[in-house]
Amino acid sequence: MSLRKDSQEELYSANNVLQGFLPEDDPMMVFEKEIYPAFKDEDFARFYSTIGRHAIPPAFLARVTLLQFREDMSDPEAADACVRRLDWKISLHLALEKNTSFDPSSLCRFRRRLKENEAMSLIFDKTVGIAQEKGFIKKGSKQRIDATHIISHVNRISTTDLLFRTVKCVVEEIEKKDPDYYEKEVLEHIQERYSKRFSSFGISKEKRGEKLAEIVEDGLYIKSLLKKVPSKKLVDMEQLEIMETIFEENVKINRKEIEERIFVEVEEIQTPKQTIFDPRDPSIKLGIKGKKSWVGSKCHVVETAQKGKVNFITDMIYQKSNEDDSQIHDKVKEGNERTGLHPEKLYADTNYISGAAIRDYSENEQKLMGYSQDGRSKRSEDFKVSQFSVDMNTQTAICPAGQESIKSSVLKNGKINIYFSSTVCGACSFFQDCVNINRKTKLTKRVLTVGPDHAFIQERRKEQNTQQFKDEMKVRAQVEGTISEATRFHGLRNAKYKGEAGHKLQFYLTGAALNVKRLIKALNNGIDLVQVARA
Repeated sequence: MSLRKDSQEELYSANNVLQGFLPEDDPMMVFEKEIYPAFKDEDFARFYSTIGRHAIPPAFLARVTLLQFREDMSDPEAADACVRRLDWKISLHLALEKNTSFDPSSLCRFRRRLKENEAMSLIFDKTVGIAQEKGFIKKGSKQRIDATHIISHVNRISTTDLLFRTVKCVVEEIEKKDPDYYEKEVLEHIQERYSKRFSSFGISKEKRGEKLAEIVEDGLYIKSLLKKVPSKKLVDMEQLEIMETIFEENVKINRKEIEERIFVEVEEIQTPKQTIFDPRDPSIKLGIKGKKSWVGSKCHVVETAQKGKVNFITDMIYQKSNEDDSQIHDKVKEGNERTGLHPEKLYADTNYISGAAIRDYSENEQKLMGYSQDGRSKRSEDFKVSQFSVDMNTQTAICPAGQESIKSSVLKNGKINIYFSSTVCGACSFFQDCVNINRKTKLTKRVLTVGPDHAFIQERRKEQNTQQFKDEMKVRAQVEGTISEATRFHGLRNAKYKGEAGHKLQFYLTGAALNVKRLIKALNNGIDLVQVARA
């Protein structure tokens, strides 16, 4: 599809005919005047062909998408609003007498173009750009960050069904990439078996075991076939690697030879440690945080942190649910570089804080603000690592009782073990509290394990006890309200689209909708928040 080069607005569009119908400070009027002009068809030109039937203007679809996410609508509801609602017609410059709308699937295809061209953040970046042009976001504005869990629409199906789906995906990939190989080399009964759907619901345990063995045999046969009869088109088989991982995680495979014939015995692992829940979307992972567990991903919300002012979302970052929050800092920096921001400080909770992260921000002339926890040791506060005086230059330490360490060693992961004398520790009156804290394996000396950036952690633990630090960190908590707004009113909690690209697109569109609401508020009332007196 191609773009119109001579497209022009309707002369009798609702915004011209109904001038004065809505008050100037109405959200849709502000959208029409300030946000509508920012989107041009040229911004999306690379997503379309230069020949073919004319497409619905992508700038129009982008504006509709913004309003859709602002009100948390489905595609049919958004298409219907373009016909039935006068405020939408005014804000989108639609003809007043227009009584038919575009097909709702056009919005789906538009989002697909954004994903295929890796432009998931395009609409979001436009809203950030508007806020920057208006002076609402300064280059060095302080920022805050927090994460929330996103639940994917995937059922944790039985092992038999999971393995069948896995082999089915391998067979389908072969058919898609090399149809001739599929017809000539893949056995006919395998083609027929995996062209149909299957569910183990209602079948006996014995038959389920037989089916499980049959599926594993088919998978191993296909794997050996691809080795014996290779094809250039099937060199990079993504689903084959996924199948090997799923087999390894869910079943134990034993090969037995009886009368020169090889048989496969399959034993199902009762409590598998799964990393892949659906072969069609391997990005979905199991996330665990405290007592909460979910299958899906995480979204890190980054926003400006100006006290007493309207704040704006500067990034919505995707992360796999089984990854640690402290691993997100590189993506935070990439996002700020993309939007031309260099925040003076970033406020975060404990999960984001590490010595390496504090050091990296310091080297970049920035400061990572957040409390540093003293590990998960069962020892009392008096004998935790923070109570030891550690000299990283000499790799020595002095314990709370005033005794000095005797040696140290560097581990493969870069961390440092600092050892105290067994004789000195054994004679110390604090031995039970410091060394042997009711463990099954009795220790004879205290061993400290610290990271190479422990000096930054030591400095932070001193700083975080000051009243100035505590007062400054109060600004971080407000990001919780932003996350609550995104999940409760804009549907962020549940994934709307499949795959990593789909999750990223939803995050960015939700962030764009939040920015639109805040832009309207700031343009109407100014960026300074009005303080309401409490009774």
